[in-house]
Formats: sequence, structure tokens, C-alpha cells
Amino acid sequence: MDYKFAILLIIVVLAMALCFFVVNPIAKKIAEKTPNKFDDLLVEKNFFSRGLQFMPAAVFSTGIAEILPAGSTLLDLCTRVSNVWFALVGFAVGCSIFDVIEALNDNNQKTRNKPLHGIFQAIKLAIFCVCAIVIVSQVSGKSPVFILSALGAAATVLMLIFRDSILGVVSGIQINISDLLRKGDWIEIERHNADGTVIDITLTSVKVRNWDKTISVIPAYDLITNSFKNWRGMEESGGRRIKRSLLIDQQSIRFLTPDEIERLSKIEILKPYMDEKRAELASEFTAKYGEGAVPSELDMVNSRHLTNIGTFRAYCTAYLRSLEDVAQNMTLMTRQLPPSPEGLPLEIYAFTNKTEWITYEGIQADIFDHLIAVLPEFGLSLFQYAGYLRK
Repeated sequence: MDYKFAILLIIVVLAMALCFFVVNPIAKKIAEKTPNKFDDLLVEKNFFSRGLQFMPAAVFSTGIAEILPAGSTLLDLCTRVSNVWFALVGFAVGCSIFDVIEALNDNNQKTRNKPLHGIFQAIKLAIFCVCAIVIVSQVSGKSPVFILSALGAAATVLMLIFRDSILGVVSGIQINISDLLRKGDWIEIERHNADGTVIDITLTSVKVRNWDKTISVIPAYDLITNSFKNWRGMEESGGRRIKRSLLIDQQSIRFLTPDEIERLSKIEILKPYMDEKRAELASEFTAKYGEGAVPSELDMVNSRHLTNIGTFRAYCTAYLRSLEDVAQNMTLMTRQLPPSPEGLPLEIYAFTNKTEWITYEGIQADIFDHLIAVLPEFGLSLFQYAGYLRK
């Protein structure tokens, strides 16, 4: 019997060598030559190399049943080793299968941004737990039911040890079902100083590559229990908001003179507004003072007149309407905010139809470059502290 058992071990070793040094390389070469990428994925994720380990395990399991006497201690020991072997190989093959499924998911354009990595990790963890229970059961000689009962008694301790993992699994499922987060999303979390793109969603954490190229690792459950800003809605809408103010020096605000009105009326994009306002104000003045009346300085207060700030506000809106890079189907306005010691804020509120960061910043800068440069044409000036006033 001893020599038979030794021969069996030699056969098992030869079977392992055959699988690793002959069958596995042949399978890799065949996969490389076929046009199908699926078999390449199976090789890359070690499905073949791990699956081939079933062959020597099966040879060992079958052989010991044939050569060892029933009820012997050696047969019992070898049977347990065989069962542990099968459990480990099954766990490895199961992990490879889910690695392949995850890779297929990443290659699918429709689902690649879904946060499924954490779910796959949770499944692997469950498989590992089953494998661990089987191994402990075989080593200790106790029933798996007994092992589960013992684990139930230690559930409180286990919950404390695996608290983050448990919360991460639940959070990963909630994130996936609610579609709160995807790989590639731009998110902003002030409490973690995180502002950048999501690069990975694992079982317990979310990795964010910040714009300064640093990496922030955030607990997955923190995203469920607290708020964060996701810019995906902005990117999907096709428009990115411009919300910036020009601080107008309030001492430069005044009524327009007739010469200034004539000059500003020649601006092409402002002409419709000027013609409409001039006709409207002339009609009101005639109705109040009669035909042929001539405005006086007192009438500047007692009747409506064009102001440089109001005309410039209309010019800003007309200018935004004339730009192709500004989304005309979204909110677009120029508004005054409450005056402050730093001047009168004149806010530009609009959306660009380009959401890429660099392109967006270029469009926004071009708009304000033009508005700041044209501001003196309306007799207006920007507010600046005394130490920064122009000479």
C-alpha cells in the first residue's frame, strides 16, 4: 500500500506539471491566435490555470479511494486534504469568473460606469466565507452547521471587526441601485477636501483623483450618510453655468446724455434695444408734457431716462445672445445684486454649451475680457480699492 500511495503522489505531481507546463501554455497560445477576445480574457484572469488544478485534485481524490483501506486514518486525513484542495480551487475559479464578468462590464459602454466593483468584491467575500467554513470544518472535523453556530455566537465581535466592510456592502448596493455615483463622475466633498474624478468604487471606499493629481480615499458609507456634489447632471445637460459678477463703481452710474445715446445706438447688437427704449421714453414724455416739449434738467428726475448701467446691462444680455458658445435654450440674464461697499455687483448668469473645463474657462474669460474692455464706452468703471486705483 505504501508504494501505491507513493506512486499516486508521483502521478498527482506529474498531473500538476502537465497542467502547468503543457496544457496551460497550449491554451494560452490557442487563445492568442483566435480572433475572439473572450478567451484572451479568460487567460488574463487566470481562469484556465486555476481551473486546471481540478485535474490533479480529482486524480488524488479518486486514487486515495482506490488504494487506501476504508476507515483508515490515512484515508480520513487524505479525504480532508482533498476536500480542502477542492474548496480552495473552487474559490480561486469563482474569483476568476467574477473577474471576467467585471472585465466584460468594464468593456461595455452602457455599464462600464456602473459602480459594480464593490458588489463583485462582496460576492468574492461571500465565496471566501463559504470556503473558509468548509476548510475549518474539514480541519476540525466538525460539521459546517456547528461552525456556523459558533460564528453566530461571535456575531457581535465579527460585526465590530467587519463594520466597514458591512457598511460598505450596503452602501455599494444603495449607490448602484440609486445611481448616485459612477466611475468617471466629477464629485466635490468639502469635508474631505475632495474635488475631482471618481476612479474606483470598491467594497469599502471610493477613490477620487483630485484636480491637483492627489488621491482621496473616502469611505463608501460616508457618501450615503452625508451629502456630496455630483457634477454629472451638468455634464449630461450639455451646459455649464457662468455665474460671475462685475463690481461696478457706483459713483460712475449716471444718466446718458443725448450724444451718448446717439453713439450707443450705433452699436449693432444694442440698436434694437436703444430704438425701442427711445421710442418708449419719447412717448411717455410727450404724454406727460405735451407735443413739442423740450426736456430740462429737472425732467431728468421727474421722468424716465436711460442710464449707463441699465444700457450696459442690456448690452451684456444682447452680447450673450450673440455668442454661439452660450446655450441660448438655458437661463440667460444679466442682473443687479444688492449694492455693497465693494460696488454694485452686475452678475452674468448664463450657460456655456461646452462642459469641458479648459474650454469652459476659455469661453468665460473671453466674455469677461470683452465686457470689462467695453465698460468705459458706457461711462462706467469697475470698483477697486484705493491702493489699486489706476494712475
